[in-house]
Amino acid sequence: MEHRLYFLLGDCFSNALIGAFCGWAGIAWMPHVLGFWPGMLVSMLASMAVTMLLALTVLLRWFGAMEVMIPTMLGGMAANMAVCALGHVYGLGAAQGAGFGALIGLAALFAVYAANAALTRER
Repeated sequence: MEHRLYFLLGDCFSNALIGAFCGWAGIAWMPHVLGFWPGMLVSMLASMAVTMLLALTVLLRWFGAMEVMIPTMLGGMAANMAVCALGHVYGLGAAQGAGFGALIGLAALFAVYAANAALTRER
Protein backbone atom coordinates (compact mmCIF):
# COMPACT_ATOMS: atom_id res chain seq x y z
CA MET A 1 0.00 0.00 0.00
CA GLU A 2 1.13 3.54 -0.63
CA HIS A 3 2.66 5.47 2.25
CA ARG A 4 2.87 8.92 0.66
CA LEU A 5 0.70 11.56 2.32
CA TYR A 6 -1.36 12.24 -0.82
CA PHE A 7 -2.46 8.61 -1.04
CA LEU A 8 -3.05 8.27 2.71
CA LEU A 9 -5.31 11.32 2.70
CA GLY A 10 -6.97 10.03 -0.46
CA ASP A 11 -7.65 6.69 1.21
CA CYS A 12 -9.16 8.42 4.24
CA PHE A 13 -11.27 10.69 2.03
CA SER A 14 -12.44 7.80 -0.18
CA ASN A 15 -13.41 5.55 2.72
CA ALA A 16 -15.13 8.31 4.66
CA LEU A 17 -17.06 9.36 1.53
CA ILE A 18 -18.12 5.83 0.59
CA GLY A 19 -18.91 4.94 4.21
CA ALA A 20 -21.00 8.08 4.65
CA PHE A 21 -22.86 7.45 1.40
CA CYS A 22 -23.58 3.81 2.25
CA GLY A 23 -24.62 4.75 5.79
CA TRP A 24 -26.96 7.37 4.40
CA ALA A 25 -28.29 4.89 1.85
CA GLY A 26 -28.83 2.36 4.63
CA ILE A 27 -31.39 4.70 6.14
CA ALA A 28 -32.76 6.56 3.12
CA TRP A 29 -33.09 3.63 0.72
CA MET A 30 -34.17 0.88 3.11
CA PRO A 31 -37.81 0.16 2.43
CA HIS A 32 -39.05 -0.59 5.94
CA VAL A 33 -42.31 -1.85 4.49
CA LEU A 34 -40.52 -4.96 3.22
CA GLY A 35 -39.18 -5.89 6.64
CA PHE A 36 -35.63 -6.18 7.88
CA TRP A 37 -33.90 -8.72 5.61
CA PRO A 38 -35.49 -7.82 2.26
CA GLY A 39 -35.09 -4.12 3.03
CA MET A 40 -31.44 -4.61 3.88
CA LEU A 41 -30.89 -6.55 0.67
CA VAL A 42 -32.45 -3.83 -1.50
CA SER A 43 -30.47 -1.11 0.27
CA MET A 44 -27.20 -3.04 0.05
CA LEU A 45 -27.55 -3.79 -3.65
CA ALA A 46 -28.37 -0.19 -4.49
CA SER A 47 -25.52 1.25 -2.44
CA MET A 48 -23.03 -1.29 -3.87
CA ALA A 49 -23.98 -0.30 -7.40
CA VAL A 50 -23.59 3.42 -6.74
CA THR A 51 -20.37 2.83 -4.79
CA MET A 52 -18.91 0.87 -7.70
CA LEU A 53 -19.80 3.66 -10.12
CA LEU A 54 -18.32 6.32 -7.85
CA ALA A 55 -15.13 4.33 -7.30
CA LEU A 56 -14.68 3.48 -10.97
CA THR A 57 -15.41 6.94 -12.36
CA VAL A 58 -13.82 9.26 -9.79
CA LEU A 59 -11.73 7.68 -7.06
CA LEU A 60 -9.63 5.15 -8.98
CA ARG A 61 -8.26 7.79 -11.31
CA TRP A 62 -6.74 9.84 -8.50
CA PHE A 63 -5.89 7.39 -5.74
CA GLY A 64 -5.03 4.02 -7.34
CA ALA A 65 -7.04 0.90 -8.04
CA MET A 66 -6.25 -1.60 -5.31
CA GLU A 67 -5.76 1.06 -2.65
CA VAL A 68 -9.29 2.29 -3.22
CA MET A 69 -11.34 -0.74 -4.23
CA ILE A 70 -10.62 -3.15 -1.39
CA PRO A 71 -11.05 -0.78 1.58
CA THR A 72 -14.01 1.10 0.11
CA MET A 73 -15.94 -2.04 -0.79
CA LEU A 74 -15.29 -3.52 2.64
CA GLY A 75 -16.15 -0.27 4.39
CA GLY A 76 -19.20 0.43 2.24
CA MET A 77 -20.67 -3.01 2.78
CA ALA A 78 -19.99 -2.95 6.53
CA ALA A 79 -21.36 0.58 6.87
CA ASN A 80 -24.54 -0.24 4.99
CA MET A 81 -25.26 -3.41 6.92
CA ALA A 82 -24.48 -1.92 10.34
CA VAL A 83 -26.40 1.29 9.75
CA CYS A 84 -29.37 -0.61 8.28
CA ALA A 85 -29.54 -2.73 11.41
CA LEU A 86 -29.15 0.26 13.73
CA GLY A 87 -31.69 2.27 11.74
CA HIS A 88 -34.22 -0.53 11.84
CA VAL A 89 -33.87 -1.07 15.59
CA TYR A 90 -33.26 2.47 16.86
CA GLY A 91 -34.80 4.63 14.13
CA LEU A 92 -31.74 6.65 13.13
CA GLY A 93 -31.98 9.62 10.80
CA ALA A 94 -30.17 9.83 7.48
CA ALA A 95 -27.57 12.31 8.79
CA GLN A 96 -26.80 10.05 11.74
CA GLY A 97 -26.48 7.13 9.34
CA ALA A 98 -23.99 9.09 7.24
CA GLY A 99 -21.92 9.93 10.32
CA PHE A 100 -21.84 6.34 11.53
CA GLY A 101 -21.09 5.17 8.00
CA ALA A 102 -18.08 7.49 7.71
CA LEU A 103 -16.69 6.16 10.98
CA ILE A 104 -17.22 2.56 9.87
CA GLY A 105 -15.54 3.32 6.55
CA LEU A 106 -12.48 4.71 8.34
CA ALA A 107 -12.42 1.70 10.67
CA ALA A 108 -12.43 -0.61 7.64
CA LEU A 109 -9.49 1.33 6.18
CA PHE A 110 -7.59 0.91 9.44
CA ALA A 111 -8.36 -2.84 9.43
CA VAL A 112 -7.08 -3.20 5.85
CA TYR A 113 -3.88 -1.29 6.66
CA ALA A 114 -3.33 -3.39 9.80
CA ALA A 115 -3.92 -6.63 7.91
CA ASN A 116 -1.56 -5.52 5.14
CA ALA A 117 1.14 -4.64 7.67
CA ALA A 118 0.74 -7.99 9.41
CA LEU A 119 0.81 -9.96 6.18
CA THR A 120 3.84 -8.15 4.77
CA ARG A 121 5.52 -7.99 8.18
CA GLU A 122 5.86 -4.22 8.18
CA ARG A 123 6.09 -2.41 11.48
